[in-house]
Amino acid sequence: MGFTDWFALGMKKNKEVKVKKIKEASVDMGAMAAGSPSEAAGALARLMDQKNAPTKVLMIQDGEYMPQVTDYALKMAERLDCEIIALDVTDRPLQFSGDRRARETDRFVEMAAQSAEKFTSQATARGIKVEHITEIGDPEEVIAKISAADAGIRYVLSKPEEGTIRAGEERVHVPVFDLHCSRL
Repeated sequence: MGFTDWFALGMKKNKEVKVKKIKEASVDMGAMAAGSPSEAAGALARLMDQKNAPTKVLMIQDGEYMPQVTDYALKMAERLDCEIIALDVTDRPLQFSGDRRARETDRFVEMAAQSAEKFTSQATARGIKVEHITEIGDPEEVIAKISAADAGIRYVLSKPEEGTIRAGEERVHVPVFDLHCSRL
């Protein structure tokens, strides 16, 4: 079996790994040539922020923390010596209106706070700094907004999709997205 055959086998074996690439920030030479150095300076500042920011893991939950995801995040943060941002996000209350929306929102915020408190105490015992954020809105939009606002977010962990979890399964595939691969 040749080298390329071994390489192909390795690629097939890791099909479950999902990587989300973000468009690499760059300095637009056209802006520089057109006499717009402020735009180019802003792009350079964003590049430097990404390079100099401390590494962070964005752990996405829906108020109910899955032990496999929290354990993975804690081990990852220990190994990489980084911080964790615990994001609880849902859009479920938005499907209701009036008092029902307020009740659903309050229930979500309370459940997220309790779960985050337990997780934060576990992380603090291991010497890991955790920041907790609770948002109600479209998860993809919230994740994009938070990752754009914090240049240090390098990895995104989320719960696996419902169809991929099997009953009684000890090892669960935790989706991990490496955002740094397309940055500097």
